[in-house]
Amino acid sequence: MNKTLNQESNQNTAGFFEGDDQNSSSVRLMSFMALVGAIIFGLLTVLNAGNSGSQGDSSGGLYITFGFLVAAFVPKAAQKFAENDLK
Repeated sequence: MNKTLNQESNQNTAGFFEGDDQNSSSVRLMSFMALVGAIIFGLLTVLNAGNSGSQGDSSGGLYITFGFLVAAFVPKAAQKFAENDLK
């Protein structure tokens, strides 16, 4: 009987890229991809900053990394506020 309860509780949990209603969430997938992009591009910017010397400026990479971070976190926060019921 204990195994049946565990199986039923596992079936009711949502996955990593699923919403509370167990439907696929493209916003979560897009946010995760933007976060991975920000991490990778940020690492490339930091590693390339030491190689550019006085010739280059890494502020462009900083702005693009910040843009990726905004793209990762703002849509999900905006979705939470948009879906909130006014009581």
